[in-house]
Amino acid sequence: MKPMATHSRHFARQRGMGLDGLAMLALSNLVLVATGGLSGLWLLGQVWRMARTAPATDDASGWIVVLGVRLRREQIRPDYALRLQRAAALYWANPDRRILLVGGLTGGSVSEAAQGRQFLIEAGLPAARLFTEDRSLHTLDNLRQARQLLAEVRELPFTLVTNRYHLARSVAMADGLGLLSSPCAAEEHLRLTLPTVGRLLREAYYLHWYLVGRLWSRWTDNRHSLARIS
Repeated sequence: MKPMATHSRHFARQRGMGLDGLAMLALSNLVLVATGGLSGLWLLGQVWRMARTAPATDDASGWIVVLGVRLRREQIRPDYALRLQRAAALYWANPDRRILLVGGLTGGSVSEAAQGRQFLIEAGLPAARLFTEDRSLHTLDNLRQARQLLAEVRELPFTLVTNRYHLARSVAMADGLGLLSSPCAAEEHLRLTLPTVGRLLREAYYLHWYLVGRLWSRWTDNRHSLARIS
C-alpha cells in the first residue's frame, strides 16, 4: 500500500457531508427536540462510559489503525500526538505488528497520515512497518478507507487507536461498517478538564447525528445514504 494523494481545503470535512448528511443532521436535531434532549443525554452517557473505561493497551497481534486529527499549520496537534504515541507503544510491545495511519489533507499541503508517519519514524519505528492512506477527510471516511485497504491484504480485525472522548463514535461507525475492531485509548486515563467536557458533548451530538441517520437510512432503505455509512 502506498500513500495516495488528493486535494482538499480548510473545512473539507464539513463540506464533504453532502445533502444526505445535512438532511440527517436536521432529522437528528428534530429527534433531540422531540425527546426533550433525552436521546442526546443517553448517548452522552455512552460516550462518557467508553471514555472512562476503555483500555489503553491490547494483547492483539494484528494491524494497528490510527485515526487522523486535522493538522494545525501542517503541525501535529496534541491529541494526534497522543494517538501516535499509543500506537508506538503497541508496536514496541510486539514489533511484528503493522500500523496504518489514515487521514488526508485537512490542514495544509501535507496529509495527516504523512505527518503521523514522519512522527513515528522520528520516534524510531521502522518505515517498513508504517502504511498511510491520505484520501479520507473525517472519521467515517477514515474507517471506510481502512476497511478497503485491510481487505486488500485480507486482514480485517484490527486495533483502533483514538482519543478517549472519540472512541464511542469511532466504534459505532466501525460496527456500522462491519469492521472487527478492538478499541484502544490514546490516553492512560480520562482527565476531566473543561476542554474535554466540551469534546465529550460534541461527540455525543455527532454520535446522535450518525445513529439517527443510520437508523433512518435503513428504515427507508435509502441506498445512497447506506452506501456512505455501511
